Amino acid sequence: MSTGSETVVQVTRFLLTTSNYAIWKLPTAAKLEDLGIRLFVTGILKLEKDTPAEELARLSQLNVKAYSMIIQNLDPDNLALVTTTMPEIDQFDGHKLWNLLKNKYAGNDRVSRSTALDTFLDIEFKDVQSFCSAIRLANQKMVLANVLNDDEVKIMLMLRHLPRTQFQSFRDIVSMGFASEPFESIVKRLESYSISNNIKSDRLAQTSLHTRSDQGTSTRPVCDHCKTPGHGINNCWKKYPEKAPKTHQAHMTITDNANQLNSNQNDNEGGDFSYFRTADGVRHHIDKMRFEGVKYFK
Repeated sequence: MSTGSETVVQVTRFLLTTSNYAIWKLPTAAKLEDLGIRLFVTGILKLEKDTPAEELARLSQLNVKAYSMIIQNLDPDNLALVTTTMPEIDQFDGHKLWNLLKNKYAGNDRVSRSTALDTFLDIEFKDVQSFCSAIRLANQKMVLANVLNDDEVKIMLMLRHLPRTQFQSFRDIVSMGFASEPFESIVKRLESYSISNNIKSDRLAQTSLHTRSDQGTSTRPVCDHCKTPGHGINNCWKKYPEKAPKTHQAHMTITDNANQLNSNQNDNEGGDFSYFRTADGVRHHIDKMRFEGVKYFK
C-alpha cells in the first residue's frame, strides 16, 4: 500500500522550469508547510539570538529536508543552475536554495523588473489561446518583480496587442466599461469573446496576410524603366544587371533581358536593318509593313 502511495507522489511531481516559477511556487510552498518549515525557508521567520538550541536543531534538520524536497522538484536546467552558482558550503540549506531560485525568477532588482516588463510588451499575437497563456505568464512575472501593479494600465497595453480587424469591438467595450476590472477578468472576457464570435487562428492569419499584402502593394514604388513594382530605376535589374541579387528569379530576369538584346543584335548583323520586333516580341520584315487606309499594289 505504501509503495503505491510513493509511486503516485513520484508521478505527480511538478518540476520547476525556466518559465513556470509563478505556478511552481504555490505547490512547493504547500509542501514546505507540510514539513513545518515554510516560514523559515521563505524568510518570514527570523531567528533570534535567544532561540533555544532545541529549536535551532529542529529547524536545521527540517531545513535539510526542505533542500532535498526542492531539489527533487527541479528540471535539468535548474539543477545545472544550482550546481554552478550555489557555493558548496550552502548545500543542503533549503532557505538559501529558495532565495537562489527566487532571485533568479522573481527578483525585484532593476534588471529583473526590466526583463519582466519587456516580456509583457514583446508578446506577439498569433491566436487567442496562446496569447492568453503568454499574457498570463508575463503578468505573473511582473507581479513577482513588483513592476507595473496598475491593472488598468496593463489592460490598455494588452489591448494594443490585439488585431484591430477582429477585436476592435472588444477593445471598445473594455475601454468604455470594463477597464477598471482585474487583469485576469479581462483575459477571461477575451477568451469568451473569441468563442462567442467564432474567431479562429486561421481566419486571423488570413486577415493579417491580406492586410500586410495590401499595405505592401500600396506603398511599393514602380520602376520608370521596366514598369515593374518593387524597385526604383536606380536599382533596376534590367537597366543595371550588376545590381541584381544572386537568386534564381534575378538570373531569369537578366537572362531574358540578355536574350532580347542578343536577338536584336542578330537581326541587325551585317548592317541589315530590314527586320524589327514589335512590343509583343514578334519579328517583322520592313517590306511586310502595312498601314491602315493605304492601298498597296503588288
